[in-house]
Amino acid sequence: MKHAARLSDIAKHAGVSTATVDRVLNGRANVRESTRQRVLQAQQAIESGSVPTDRQRPWRIKVILPKHAGPSTEYFARCIQQLGTFGQATIECEYAVKIEPVALARKLRACVGQGIDAVAFQALEDPRVAHAVSTLNQAGIPCVTVLSGMESAPVIGHIGSNNRAAGRTAGLMMGHMTNTPGEILIVTSGDLYRAHEAREMGFRAVLRSQFPHLAIATSLVGRDDIERTEKIVSDALEQYTAVVGIYNVGAGNQGIASALKSDTLSGEVVFIGHNLTPKTHNYLLEGTMNAVVHQNLQMAANYTVKFLIDHLTGHSTSPKTVPVEIITRENTEGIGFDGPK
Repeated sequence: MKHAARLSDIAKHAGVSTATVDRVLNGRANVRESTRQRVLQAQQAIESGSVPTDRQRPWRIKVILPKHAGPSTEYFARCIQQLGTFGQATIECEYAVKIEPVALARKLRACVGQGIDAVAFQALEDPRVAHAVSTLNQAGIPCVTVLSGMESAPVIGHIGSNNRAAGRTAGLMMGHMTNTPGEILIVTSGDLYRAHEAREMGFRAVLRSQFPHLAIATSLVGRDDIERTEKIVSDALEQYTAVVGIYNVGAGNQGIASALKSDTLSGEVVFIGHNLTPKTHNYLLEGTMNAVVHQNLQMAANYTVKFLIDHLTGHSTSPKTVPVEIITRENTEGIGFDGPK
């Protein structure tokens, strides 16, 4: 039988005052969302009996993700938040301005001295971010990268797909789906996501070695922004008249779909992107997109938290790789994507 947790116990495990706990449990205002999450997760941990007996409080894991970075990232955040408590830990999700290294570095440094035991974050390959990770490392706070990694910082591991393989997979599909010689547009988020860089490299390598009838026209930078992506793709379709395919490395699929529809090229130009969401699912069904290279984000969330807990509790494990999946309109059934509409 579940017993109601006492305010004092929740306060101790969440690291806040009993007054703050009272405000959260009674739905009052003037409480930060991250604090509200922490209090509710502490309550759940106590009432479920999952609070460890050998510690004064559960492990606190902070997950930092880019804000407004598209449906895939938003769904991954929901997967993280829905974990709430995971064994001996409470998980908090926080956001930094997307593709802004200074903002991400600031969020990382803010974890020091706040009772955070471990951090997971979607990395930007930038020296300021690397320096912030080093600061956490010196403070004894282990960090793991998720979805996009970095080599220039002392992280303990990375959780995500083999992105070079994902890009090569997209290249293989593009080559087999475009029988007519022509040009390919690549759309990226910029040069700060190592995952996107690896995808583009893999894609280019396959086209270069196996499909000489296809040439890369240009690489466009959409910065994960729908309106910007729609404009630059529309402009490119006017400039390059022999385009037979578009490969989107990151977010912004909605912008590309809108550009294709505006130019009445939907279904005429092969369009391949990443991650199944309600929007990309609809694009597949209507024929605007031809294929999606997918990674199971719920699996990635579970792997991330379990890996950090194993590290914190002294269990030596290796980070797991999330498999690369190929999704077309013929095999969307049963694929989990209960994310933002």
